[in-house]
Amino acid sequence: MKNLVLETTAPFQGLPELVAYDEGLFEKEGLIVEWADREAGVEKKTEIDITGPKGVNPFASHGRLFEQGKADMYNACEWGNYCRVQETGVKSRQLGRRAIVAYAALVVPPDSPVYTAQQLANRTIGVPFYFGTHYIALHLLEG
Repeated sequence: MKNLVLETTAPFQGLPELVAYDEGLFEKEGLIVEWADREAGVEKKTEIDITGPKGVNPFASHGRLFEQGKADMYNACEWGNYCRVQETGVKSRQLGRRAIVAYAALVVPPDSPVYTAQQLANRTIGVPFYFGTHYIALHLLEG
């Protein structure tokens, strides 16, 4: 059997491999899948001073372990991966291109006066760079 190390994933973006793993389909194909925790040792913090992608590490979440040689593959949003493949230090490539974001929402607190995306014009909002949510937020707000 061949070992395959995958970066951990979430159901909204990696459901096929999670189901295949749980149902033993990888083993039926001669693969032993090991999961490498992509969030281990990662400091999570909100940085409200970042207003553009320049200087932001595209591997802060997805692809970090792959770039370090600690994983064989990772799954992430197509849009964020365009940036990751451009910045790769290990000549990675993107396979199976498809938009992972099938739905998205901009969420405000219950007491917010905002009810539509248009009401967010000229307001500061926060979304993470190199994620599908960043790109879909731009689409939602730009119309």
